[in-house]
Amino acid sequence: MFRLLTTFITVYETRNFSNAARQLFISQPTVSNHIQQLENHFDTQLFIRNGHSEVIPTEIARRIYNRALKIMSDWQAVEQDVLTHNEPKIPFKIAVSHTTGAIFLPKLLPFILAQNTHFDIEVQMHNSDQVLELLSQHHIDMGLIEKPIVDNNVASHVIMHDQLVLAGDLGNKLWLVRETGSGVYHFTQQYFKANHLRPEEQVTIANNDIIVALLKAGIGKSIVSINALPQDIPYQMLDETFNRNFYLLTSRDRKSTVITNAINKIINDFSL
Repeated sequence: MFRLLTTFITVYETRNFSNAARQLFISQPTVSNHIQQLENHFDTQLFIRNGHSEVIPTEIARRIYNRALKIMSDWQAVEQDVLTHNEPKIPFKIAVSHTTGAIFLPKLLPFILAQNTHFDIEVQMHNSDQVLELLSQHHIDMGLIEKPIVDNNVASHVIMHDQLVLAGDLGNKLWLVRETGSGVYHFTQQYFKANHLRPEEQVTIANNDIIVALLKAGIGKSIVSINALPQDIPYQMLDETFNRNFYLLTSRDRKSTVITNAINKIINDFSL
């Protein structure tokens, strides 16, 4: 039954049988079979297949989803309780955007490790939109991003102030631009609009460290965090509309008590 519930939760969150199969490392027919078994068990339809790749949960599926999350969380708690004599490590998954990872993570990680809890910490790097998506789908426990978000299922806490600057060879026509979905991309487009710019030469780069390396090599210009900029790269200050915050994101329905307590300590110590 736990395998069926795991498949059900993944299909519910991805709204797609193929994506669920990829995440679970099983075949799509196996996903379909698991859902069929659950539908037979409950004698009701759980997902509406409309002929497209996306499936739509029924009202019964929405009710089962919340209960299924609790069942899986309770089972994980039972496993931890039974195995306490082996001091099992507790998975703690964190996703960070490029700039927050480089600037804030060195401050945060020692704080987490100092709590003397046996965490199995995994850090992933994505852009801000991807971090939000992972948190919404319960694939991570905490996110660090540089982009304000509005989501009913996610709590956001300001943990650091930051200043964006225009850096590099300011006379160069080439712009180095972050990808859509990153925090800096929004501010770059804001700069273009405010200055009536439509750059003819620009390169999209989905990595802040690469942009900084190119700027250091004298290639192009870009809007970057002053905190991520080496001292030998020239830059120009921007107005206050380019001041921004770094945010810590957490799910509003966190299940693990140990991780919840750890995150609450982080929020209490770092929130501004």
